[in-house]
Amino acid sequence: MSRKPERPPPDPRRKARFREIARGIVAKDRYNRKYGLAVDTAGAIAQALERAWRDGVGGDGAEPANPISAVEQPGAGPMEWVLIPPRPRTAFWSICLFTLGRGAEPAWGGNLALTITERGTAGWELVVPGRAIDKAIGDKTIAPLLRLGLLEPMPDDPECLVVSECGKKTWEAFCQRGGRYPEDLTDL
Repeated sequence: MSRKPERPPPDPRRKARFREIARGIVAKDRYNRKYGLAVDTAGAIAQALERAWRDGVGGDGAEPANPISAVEQPGAGPMEWVLIPPRPRTAFWSICLFTLGRGAEPAWGGNLALTITERGTAGWELVVPGRAIDKAIGDKTIAPLLRLGLLEPMPDDPECLVVSECGKKTWEAFCQRGGRYPEDLTDL
């Protein structure tokens, strides 16, 4: 009787890398279709799957051919920028840019307050003293940031959120590594 080979354990960095590859394929497909260029999405997907197979199990069912280090545990330091999902990453970048500042840019402070979005769903509004920001961020975009520990409720007002210590460390590490825009530092 033959045993089914074990799968490699789930790896958040590998998943993030594959997610970024998929986003690139979709973006290229949309661009090419928009401007009437030749589209080979199936070929790009096949190439990505081949690369994933080579990087993953390599066909023998053993350990991955190219192992990727494990993610740090929450609270142990900054989170890797690429491990934040794309839409929440963009929202987190905006929140940090306004509330924490970057380099010589001022830190305005502020928080996220519970609000209703234009579509009538629950959301969060960035409240920055001295600045009028009229844009609500959807609750489903903020939820992963809470789950990852990058945002936390304010101690004196649980209806408002602020950037956590882990979130501050993550933002500082992003800025120190030269990140300027949300999509920077996402290549693994």
